[in-house]
Amino acid sequence: MLETQKFGNVTDSQLKTFAARLSYLIQIGCKAYELVEYPMILLLNKSEINQRVEKLHLACDVDSISIGLLRLATPTKLNSTVKADVVRYLRPLGGCVNKVDEIVQELGCSRTKMMEILTRNPRLVGNHYRKDIAEKVRCLVSLGARHDDIYRNTNVLNNKTLATIRSRAERLRDIGWLPLPMGLIGREDAGFEAVVGQQETQRSLIDRCHVAGVSDVIRLLPPMSANRIVTIRPRIEYLLSQGYAVSDIVSYPQILIMSLEKIRMAVDELKPYHLDCADLAMVRHYAQSRRILSSRRIHIRSVIAGAIGCSRSALPLLPTDSSIRAVKDIHRTAVVNTNYLRDKLGFTTEDLASVPLVVVHAPDVVRRHWNALDGTDDSQTEQSCGVSQQAKALFRRHADRRLRLSLLQYSIEKEANFVHACVSTWAEDSDDEDDELPVTRSASATAVDDDSDVDGDDLTFHDDNDDDDEVVDRRIYAKVEIVDESDSNDDDVDPLVTGV
Repeated sequence: MLETQKFGNVTDSQLKTFAARLSYLIQIGCKAYELVEYPMILLLNKSEINQRVEKLHLACDVDSISIGLLRLATPTKLNSTVKADVVRYLRPLGGCVNKVDEIVQELGCSRTKMMEILTRNPRLVGNHYRKDIAEKVRCLVSLGARHDDIYRNTNVLNNKTLATIRSRAERLRDIGWLPLPMGLIGREDAGFEAVVGQQETQRSLIDRCHVAGVSDVIRLLPPMSANRIVTIRPRIEYLLSQGYAVSDIVSYPQILIMSLEKIRMAVDELKPYHLDCADLAMVRHYAQSRRILSSRRIHIRSVIAGAIGCSRSALPLLPTDSSIRAVKDIHRTAVVNTNYLRDKLGFTTEDLASVPLVVVHAPDVVRRHWNALDGTDDSQTEQSCGVSQQAKALFRRHADRRLRLSLLQYSIEKEANFVHACVSTWAEDSDDEDDELPVTRSASATAVDDDSDVDGDDLTFHDDNDDDDEVVDRRIYAKVEIVDESDSNDDDVDPLVTGV
C-alpha cells in the first residue's frame, strides 16, 4: 500500500522501520487500511507521531485517533486551525474518524478484506474524498449486486459516476440480469450498449411472442395428456422468458422432465458465469449434479452454427446418435469443410444450414464423395464410395445446391452405415484377421473412432444388393423425380428432400 514512488528505493532496514511504526500506529488506535490516506506518516518517527497525538488532543476533543486526523495535527499549527481542519474533515463522514470506515460499513467486510481491496485499488479513497463511494455501494446492493462481486470490481466505484451506475444497474435489473454483472457495468459505453442492447431487443421479442411461443412448443412436442401439458407449461414459459428459442426446447425436451424449481436454480446460478442461455443439456446436468457439464457433445450444435456462420435456431434438428460424434476435433473439421464447400464449391450459408451434417464428416470423406458424384474421380474411387449411376445422373442433372448437398449427405451416410455394420459383424466372427475386411481407410476410421454410447446394433444395415435398400433408393429418387418432372427450371426446384 505504500506509494513507493514517493519513498524511492526502500531498503530492507527501512522496511523494518516502517513496519515498526505502522505497528505503533495500530497500538494507539489507528487501522492499517487508513495508511492509504496518508502513507507519508511512516516517515515520522515515534516521537513525532506522539507530538501529533498530543496536538490533536489539545486542539479538539476527539474520542478516537486516525491517520487522517494525525495528518491534520501538525505541531506548528495553531490549535484553532487544527480544530477547524478536523471539523471540516469529519463533517461528511457521518460519525467515522476516517474516510474508509464508511465504505467498510457499506460493504460489510472485515478489516483484512478492506486491506486487500485497497491494495488492489488504492484510488478508491486516495488523497481526495469521494463522498458518493458509499452511496454507490448502497445503490448497487439495493438493485441486485452481490458484495463479493463488488469486492472484485471496485474500479467501478471510482471510474463511473453515481448516475451512470444507477442507470446501468436499473437497465440490467429490468431485463432480469441478476445478480448484477459488475464487470459489465464498468465497461466503456460502446461495449456496454452492444451487450445490453442485444439483450433488451431479445427480451422485447420474447415478451411479444410469449403466449404464442408456449403453444408452438407444445404443438411441436410429441402428443401428451392434458395433465402433462398443464405440468410442463410453466416450465416452457420460464425457459422462453429467459431467452431460449422454441427450437432450443423442442430439440432438447428432456429439460422439461426437471422440476421448475431446479430449472430456475440452474439458470440463475449459471448466469454469473456469463452463461446466459446456456445449452439446455448443460442446464439439466447442472440441475442434477450442481456441476458444469464439460462434455463436448453439448457444444456440437453451437460449433456447427459457428462454423457455418448462422444462429443455432437456423439449424434443423440434429440426430442424437453417433453420426455427428465420430470426428474427434469437430470444430476444426466443420471449419475445414465449410471453407471447402463455400469457397471452392460456391455454397452459401443458407445452403449449408439446410444440410448441416455435411460439414461434420471427415474432410477427405466429403471430398471423395463429392468427386465421385461429380464424376471427377476414376471409376475405382466411385465404386469404393458406393455411388450408383442413378445417384450420379441425378446429381449432375440438377443444379439445385441444396439437392446436391442432400445427395452428398445421403451418399456418405450410406457408406458409413454399410461399413459400420460390416465392422460389427466382422468383429464378432473374426479374431485377428484384420486384412479380410475390404473397407476404405476414412470410413473405417469413422466407425472405429466413434466414442458414443450408442450400440452398433442401433444402426440400420444397408447393403447394395439388399432389397430393402433398393426400396429406399427408389423411394428417395422417386420423390426427386417428381420434382424433376414438374418444372424444367432447376432454380425453382424445392431444395428440401425428405428422408435424406
